[in-house]
Amino acid sequence: MQFQLAGLASGFDWQSMIEQLMAAERIPQARLRTEQTENNDKRDALELLGTKLDALNATVGKFSDNALFNSKTTTYSDDALGISASAGTSASEGTYEVSVTQLASTSKRTGLSDIGGTIGDANTVISNLNLATAITEGTFFINGQEITIQETDTLQDVFDGISIATSGVVSASYNSIVDKVTLTSSSGELELGGDSDSSNFLSALKLDQIEVVNAGGGSTSLTSTGSLGVVDLNSSVATSGISSGSPITGSGTITINGVAISFDADSESMSTLMSRINESSANVTMTYDSAADQFRIVNRETGALGIPVIDSGNGVMAALGLDGSASVGQDLQFSIDGGATISSRSNTISENDHGITGLTITASETGTRTIGISRDSEKLSEQINTFISAYNDVQDYILEQTKITVDGTEVTRGDLAGNREVYGLDTKLRSLAFRQIEGLGGDVFRLEHMGIDFISGTSKLEVKDSVDLEAALSANIGQLESFFTGDIDNDGDTEESFSSRMVSFIDNYTIDNGILDTQIATFTYQNKEIDDKIEDMERRLEFTRAALEASFIAMEEAQANIQQQSNALSGLSL
Repeated sequence: MQFQLAGLASGFDWQSMIEQLMAAERIPQARLRTEQTENNDKRDALELLGTKLDALNATVGKFSDNALFNSKTTTYSDDALGISASAGTSASEGTYEVSVTQLASTSKRTGLSDIGGTIGDANTVISNLNLATAITEGTFFINGQEITIQETDTLQDVFDGISIATSGVVSASYNSIVDKVTLTSSSGELELGGDSDSSNFLSALKLDQIEVVNAGGGSTSLTSTGSLGVVDLNSSVATSGISSGSPITGSGTITINGVAISFDADSESMSTLMSRINESSANVTMTYDSAADQFRIVNRETGALGIPVIDSGNGVMAALGLDGSASVGQDLQFSIDGGATISSRSNTISENDHGITGLTITASETGTRTIGISRDSEKLSEQINTFISAYNDVQDYILEQTKITVDGTEVTRGDLAGNREVYGLDTKLRSLAFRQIEGLGGDVFRLEHMGIDFISGTSKLEVKDSVDLEAALSANIGQLESFFTGDIDNDGDTEESFSSRMVSFIDNYTIDNGILDTQIATFTYQNKEIDDKIEDMERRLEFTRAALEASFIAMEEAQANIQQQSNALSGLSL
C-alpha cells in the first residue's frame, strides 16, 4: 500500500483541499437524501392510512352479521329460581311459563362400605398404615397430656406414649378383626384433643371427639367410629387390600353399559382399572370414597337409563359390591304454558324437546318460572359506536397528515399535505356517510334518522340524539337491517346498502394496486432511483478523487526533484 504525506515537498495540504472538494460535490446527495426521507415519511403515512381504512372496512363488514339484528335476550319472573334459558336468533319474541316438576338425575351403583382390609397391626410403622389419611408427625393431647409422635414410630409406640403421658390412666389397643382402635380410661374421664394439636393422629384413626366422657368413676372406652383400613389404589388389585371371600387374581373382563374393559388383577392397580373404565366409551365415572371406603359408578348422562354391569370371572365387581341392582336415574319432567307434561333425559332441553324454535332451557331445581324473550339491541348499538370510532379515527388521521400550520415564518406541513387523493378521501367519506340509501321504505334511510350526524365544523360523526337511536333500535330494527345490509330485490339480488357502498368505496383505496398501493409503489420507485443516482455520483466522485490525488502526487514528486537539483547546484557553487 502506497503512503503519501501531502505537502511534504510543496508545503501544501492538498489532501484537505480534496476532502473539501468532495464534500462540496456531495451537497446534491444531501438534498437527495432529504427527498428520500420525505418519501419514506409519505409512504409510511399512506401505509398507516391504509391500516386505518382496513380497520374501518372490517368494522363496516360486521354489519352483515345477522345476529346483530336478531339477537334475543331473556328476562325472568323470579330471579332466584334455578330455571334459565338462552334464546337464539331464530327465537320468537314472547313469554313462556316453564314448570319443572322433576329434575333429571343419573343412574348409579354404590358399592359396599368399609371394603378395604385392615390397616396392618400394632407393630406397623405409622407412615405405613393403610389409612384414608396419612398420620402426620407432631403432638396431640389426651386428658390434657401431650403425646409426641414421629413417622418412624410404630402404632404400639404411640399406644405406649399415651399410657406413659397419662400415667397409665389411658390405654390404647387395636383390634384387627373389626379394624378399629379403642381408647380406655380407668378413671372414667376421657378428653381427646386440644386446640394446639399439630398431629392428626386422633382424626386419622376416627377418634376425633373432643368432649369429656365421664361414667361416674368407672372405666370409659371410646372406639373408632368406623373401620380404618382402605383400599390401596396404587397396588395391584390382588394386593390392594380389598376384603372379599376369595382373592381377586388373574386377568378378567368386566362389561359396563355394553362396553368390555379388560384388566389383570396381578399386575394392574385399582387406579389403572378405574382410569380404564373412565376413559372407555361406557360413558360412566368410577370413583373411590376413602372416607366411606367405598366405590361408586355413575352414568355421565342423566335420565332413566340403566347401568348394566357384567362381572369378570374373578369377581372383582362382586367383591366391590357393584354387581347388584343399580339406582336408576330419572327423566326431567316439565311443561310449557300449562300444557302436557314432557319428559327429557337431560336437565338442558332444546327446541327438539319442547318445540319452541331457538329456545334452550336449563333447570337446576323444580318450580315454575316465566321466561320472557325480547330483541337484544345492545350488540348492534355497540357495533354502531365501534363504526363511528373507526370512521372518526380515519378522519382525524387525514386531518393530521394533510394540515399546514404557520407559526411566524415557520411553516409545518403534514406528510400528506398536497396529496389530492387523500384530501379528496375526507370529502368523499363524508358524502358517502351522509347520503341516503335509495329505495328503502320506512323512516330509516340516512344515518341522521338514527340520531347520528356530523360534529359541527368537522367530518367526524357522533350520536347527536340518543333518544332517536334508542327508538330506531327498539322499533325499527328491521329497517336498520335493510339500511346496513340491504334488501333482496325481485331477482333475488341484494340491493345497495350502507355497508356494501362503504366497503366498495374503501376497497378502491386499499386493494392491491389500488389508490394507496399505487402511490406507495411510486415513492418506493422514486427512492430506488435516488439510490441509483447517489451510487452513480459516488462512482464519479471516487474517479475524480483518484485523478486529483494522482495529479498532486505528481506535483509533489516534481517539486521534490526540483529541490534536489537546486540543492545539488548549490553544493557545486561552494
